[in-house]
Amino acid sequence: MLAIGLPHPNGGDDEDSLDRESNGGDDNDGDVAMTAVCNLVHRLHEGGPSAVRDIRQFISSLEGLCEAHMDRDPAGMEDAAHDVYVALRSLTED
Repeated sequence: MLAIGLPHPNGGDDEDSLDRESNGGDDNDGDVAMTAVCNLVHRLHEGGPSAVRDIRQFISSLEGLCEAHMDRDPAGMEDAAHDVYVALRSLTED
């Protein structure tokens, strides 16, 4: 028998074991924006001047993405999106 959506005896509140019900143990109640800001502040404290450089690069890449959008430049949007990705990766790498 296939019972979709029914709780099983081995599970608690998290039927699919994906841990979507919790907020990761932080005090932000699942607020993604607050988590992002806290992570940036933590990165600044830990990384010093290099973190400032990385955050400024990320901001600059977002500005480039906005400019490409306003110019209605599909190729520019693709390049700018890649730049945003690279800058964000440099912020999130340990």
